[in-house]
Amino acid sequence: MPALSAADVVAVITSYNPSSSILAAYTSVSGQVARVVVVDDGSDGSLDILDQCAALGCTVVRLAVNSGIAAALNAGVTEATNTAATNTEPTNTAPTNADGTPPSFILTLDQDSSVGPTYVSELLAAWSSAVAAGVPVAMVAPETVEGLPTRVRTVRGSTIIGDEPIQSGLLIATDTLARLGPFLEPLFIDGVDTEFFLRGRVAGLETIVARGARVSHSLGDRHYPTILGRRIVVAGSEVGLVRSAPFRYYYIARNHVHLLREYGRSQRRWAIRETLLDLRHFAVVLVLIPGRWRRVRLIAMGVLDGLRRVGGKMPERAAAVASGR
Repeated sequence: MPALSAADVVAVITSYNPSSSILAAYTSVSGQVARVVVVDDGSDGSLDILDQCAALGCTVVRLAVNSGIAAALNAGVTEATNTAATNTEPTNTAPTNADGTPPSFILTLDQDSSVGPTYVSELLAAWSSAVAAGVPVAMVAPETVEGLPTRVRTVRGSTIIGDEPIQSGLLIATDTLARLGPFLEPLFIDGVDTEFFLRGRVAGLETIVARGARVSHSLGDRHYPTILGRRIVVAGSEVGLVRSAPFRYYYIARNHVHLLREYGRSQRRWAIRETLLDLRHFAVVLVLIPGRWRRVRLIAMGVLDGLRRVGGKMPERAAAVASGR
C-alpha cells in the first residue's frame, strides 16, 4: 500500500454565522491537507470572516439558503472532488490537488473545531493499519473530542473499532462516500453523523478510532443547576450540564424517530441504547435546566413530525416555539 500524505486529503469546514473561531479551524488543518473548502450554510447577511478565509487560501462555497449540515457537507464534498455543484456559489476556486486529481479522503470539521499539528497523519495511519489488517473501514474518528472519548465497540489486534462518532473530525474515503451515498439532507441537523454511521454498519463497514488523535470542539453551553440558590456539588465538583439551544430538541426528537424507523430492526442494540440515553437526557434537561416547557413542546412536536415523516428545516410553527414567539 503506498504511503498516504496531506496530498490525499481535502478538509471540508461547515459554517453558519461563523465567528473568528473558523479562522482557528482553518489554520489548525490547512498545513495538513491539500486544500480546505469552507461551506457557508446560508448565513445571514454578508460575512467578512468568509472573505478572510478566502484570502488565506481556502475555497469558499456559499449556499443560497440555510439548508442544514448535511447539505453543507454534500456541497463541500462536491466542491472537493471537483464535480458540478448545485445551489452553490464558489467565491474563489483552486485545483483539488496540484496534479488535478480528486482527493482520496475528505476530512469533515465544524467551524468551532480545531485539531493538533499531527492530527491528519494520525487518522491516515489508523486507516492504513485497519485496511492492512483486513478491516473494512467506513471512517476514522479521533480518540477524544473535547476530552470526551469516542466510544469503543471492540478491538481487533491493534485496530480500535469505535461506536457512533460525532461528525466533526472524521476522515472518510471518497470511495466510501461513493459507495454509501451523500449525507442525508432531510435530517437537516442532529443525527446526520449517526445516520451515516448506521448506513456504514449496514454495509459492513466499521468506524476506526485513531489513537492519540484529539479534536477541540464546542459541545454546547454549560448550565449549573442549583438547589435553594446553591450549585449542586458531587464529590467536591460542581455539577455542570451541557445544554443545547431549544430548537435542537425538535431535531433530536424528530430525527431519532426517523433513525429508529430506518435502522431499529437491523441495529437493535444501537436503537435500544440510544433511545434510553435520549430519554435520560430529556429527563435531566427537563428537570434541571430552565425553559423546560418550551423544550417539552419542541420534543413533542419533533416526535409527531418524525412519525409524519416530516424532513428538512423545522416548520414555522416549531420555529416560533423555539424562539419564544
